[in-house]
Amino acid sequence: MAQVAVLGGGGTGCYIAAELKLRGYSVNLYEEAAYWHENIDGIQKRGGVELTGNGLNGFAVLDKITDNLAEALDGVELVIVSMVAWRHETLAKALKPLVTDDTVIVLSAGNFGSIRFKRIFGPDCGTVVGETLGNMFSCRMLGDGVGIAAGVYKAKPVAAFPAKDTPKLMERFSKFYDCTPAKNVFETALNAPNVVIHLAGALLNTCGVERNPEFAMYRDGLSRGVINCQKAAEADKRPVMEAMGYQMVIHTDHMEHLVQYDKFPELDCFRDLAGPSSMKHRYVVEDATVGDSILMHLADRLGLKTPTIHALVQLAGAVNQEDYFEKGLTLEDLGITGRTPEEINTYLFNGA
Repeated sequence: MAQVAVLGGGGTGCYIAAELKLRGYSVNLYEEAAYWHENIDGIQKRGGVELTGNGLNGFAVLDKITDNLAEALDGVELVIVSMVAWRHETLAKALKPLVTDDTVIVLSAGNFGSIRFKRIFGPDCGTVVGETLGNMFSCRMLGDGVGIAAGVYKAKPVAAFPAKDTPKLMERFSKFYDCTPAKNVFETALNAPNVVIHLAGALLNTCGVERNPEFAMYRDGLSRGVINCQKAAEADKRPVMEAMGYQMVIHTDHMEHLVQYDKFPELDCFRDLAGPSSMKHRYVVEDATVGDSILMHLADRLGLKTPTIHALVQLAGAVNQEDYFEKGLTLEDLGITGRTPEEINTYLFNGA
């Protein structure tokens, strides 16, 4: 039986682990003990994960739940990482002595994490590391071991860092999930819906988020003005993607569908996905400091402007009394010194 380690006990990690188990794979779920109160305690109390919603339904008893990384990785064919971006560096350092040249790691969502992992692992490490475009599932844990997804898995673009390893990544990942090759991890990370959807949706609903702990952005927070702002953010991104030679995925069409309740009733499950629960939620902090930060820095290096994205990051910092321009991920943090699309894409392909 093929064995997978899922690292991360958040909503996506728990859902992926259970979904894989229901499809017949052996699954180890890892999470630091400090986070077990969020979902793991409820799973152990229930004895497994109950999946509901528009995806695969059923009760999954995982093979192993552990806070020991070495135990989680023992004998697995694939490692899936599903953690917020600010945990990537710490996890990569913990994984470094455990991975081998046969290890394949996929991050979902990626958030450029594959570059950070490989830089920490070092040039002599043959571990293949890549990422998917966005999260593998639109899902949440509802508490007490119950998970819900808004839909089934659909084939995802994936890329490795360096991109010359993408065929190796796909060979292993495709045993478990359908996937297609992307140009590189910038194409996947910058095409994540988070980059253009989350900040505008959260910031223009700050009052609703702060007053309502049950706030659901796709149900309670979308309007013509909010979608217009999301479209402006998407318009900022387009010339950057064109300059880099990347395919661009449009996400605001989905927002338009979400506000047409009568025409798209099948999207109710997606509309009800909870969050953000506060303005310190990943919808704000992660996107301001990772996806949107890299988009701004990349645009600046190419001589392009991103006025809406810049304004959203500025407002996110004002709301949270933080300097997200100072704290945000930069191209230098990823080892990227190239000034032209060709130089940057060459680095992303070769890793040097």
